[in-house]
Amino acid sequence: MAEAIDPQTIASPEFKRTKNSVMATSVIGAHALEHVYGRAFLVLIPQIYITLGLVPIQAGLLDAVRQLSGGATSMTGGFFVDMFQHRRAHILAFSMGLIAVGYFLVSIAPTYGLILAALALASAGTALWHPPALGLLAQRFPRQRGLFISLHRSTGNIGDWVGPLIVGGLLAVLGWRWIVGGGTPVLLLFALVIFVVLRNVGGPKIEGVDYRAKFRTQLRDMRESFRGTGMWWIFTVSAVRGMGDRSLLWVIPLYLSNQLGMSNFWVGFHVALLAAPGIFAGPLFGALSDRIGRKPIIMFIMATAVIFPVTMALGGDGPGMTISVLLFGLFLFSVNSLTQAAAIDVAAGKGLEGTFIGLMWGSNAFFGAMASILAGVLVEYVGWHAAFFFASGLYFLGFLSALALPRGFVKREPQPA
Repeated sequence: MAEAIDPQTIASPEFKRTKNSVMATSVIGAHALEHVYGRAFLVLIPQIYITLGLVPIQAGLLDAVRQLSGGATSMTGGFFVDMFQHRRAHILAFSMGLIAVGYFLVSIAPTYGLILAALALASAGTALWHPPALGLLAQRFPRQRGLFISLHRSTGNIGDWVGPLIVGGLLAVLGWRWIVGGGTPVLLLFALVIFVVLRNVGGPKIEGVDYRAKFRTQLRDMRESFRGTGMWWIFTVSAVRGMGDRSLLWVIPLYLSNQLGMSNFWVGFHVALLAAPGIFAGPLFGALSDRIGRKPIIMFIMATAVIFPVTMALGGDGPGMTISVLLFGLFLFSVNSLTQAAAIDVAAGKGLEGTFIGLMWGSNAFFGAMASILAGVLVEYVGWHAAFFFASGLYFLGFLSALALPRGFVKREPQPA
């Protein structure tokens, strides 16, 4: 039977693979551009909401479709990324190109239904990025997984910070359709640059591989990784955290706009505040988890996150809301990076980095989509504050789940040359 290709063999210097420094800089840096679009779209939701005359459930569905499409792509894409590791550069470039095409189609779609379809395409491109990107970082830096995966998330936070500010300002002079479609040429150019720079990142194609046998081996290794390892609890904590995040992210800009009467600029400012603190906090949490383990950091972040949705709801339109958003941003998405690192710790040495990143992103996306829709129902039939208390309850459930996580995820593997 053909076993999974050894990542150390694929990455050996004789194949003239892309240097670690070049790979990490390119992958981590490009992630910022991808997130400029993803988070900026949240600032555009109030405009789409008004233009198309939507109701809260339909606004929640905009976010839910993004999550469902991304989840389906992640869960299947990650597995095949590991099967065809030599095609990672192709996949990363295709991902960026698909985002460009998808959002361009959103900009010209005439109806709500076609906007949903185009969003599904763009979100599939976003989801396709993470399995090869995070898999590469986890493979190349096994003793610093928490740090490098958090750095990747940190540049995503830079995009999450810059994007809303840019869009909040542009809305004063441009319509939302022009903004959505305007970045397409830039994304297509970056797709070409990524392919050229990272074309050797996965090593050459290994001849004589029995892909049917490799497929069966990956399935077997994946099943074994869930047996008695604590992997189910890792996925549970990650999914519940994702539900809380997704139920808030689209609610906050609409709440600020519709209920508190903030201008487009100030809505963009607050959405940017959700991301800015994580640029620095995320890598610190990741590096600390490499030293003392993932569990205590995850528990601390989950416990802290319970507080801030409540203070947002009670903060009104004064500084209390702004401070709550800022403090919440310190911990936003940090748990995702740590649970991803923990899952790869458990499955280390099996060549399944992309598989588990894809599975986790997919799981989070499906549960997050349900939470987005439920938040929309709560807003429509109970009130805006109900969504904030709903998120706080989910974070508390995530904290309780984190208590069941086993310790000792970090494995001291040798660093590749």
